[in-house]
Amino acid sequence: MNEIKLVVEDMDRFFAGAREAARRIDAGDRHAEPALLAFESMEALLKVLTPNRWTLLRRLRSTGPSSVRALAGSLGRDYRGVHSDVAALLAVGLVEKRYDGKVMVPWSRITAEMSVDMAA
Repeated sequence: MNEIKLVVEDMDRFFAGAREAARRIDAGDRHAEPALLAFESMEALLKVLTPNRWTLLRRLRSTGPSSVRALAGSLGRDYRGVHSDVAALLAVGLVEKRYDGKVMVPWSRITAEMSVDMAA
């Protein structure tokens, strides 16, 4: 399964986790961890993953690779808005552009992890 995990955590916790993962790899643990996309706050995550973008991801995952124009048509949205959303999702790695210019969701699973205990 090709999975990415979205996490909300402060930078100290993120780097501590990265160091721990590096130690495990150095020790020979080759257990595949999901790819990780970290955000410093819930607000930052929600700025990237808006309801329209989540709908776009789900549609693109279900229909397969598509041109932005065809995707806009299937979503019933204007091209400019979909193009902007695709660009934002490309920038964080939730969408990829293929050799033929079509966009796709490379992940079969997207999960999110956050804690309400984080300091504001």
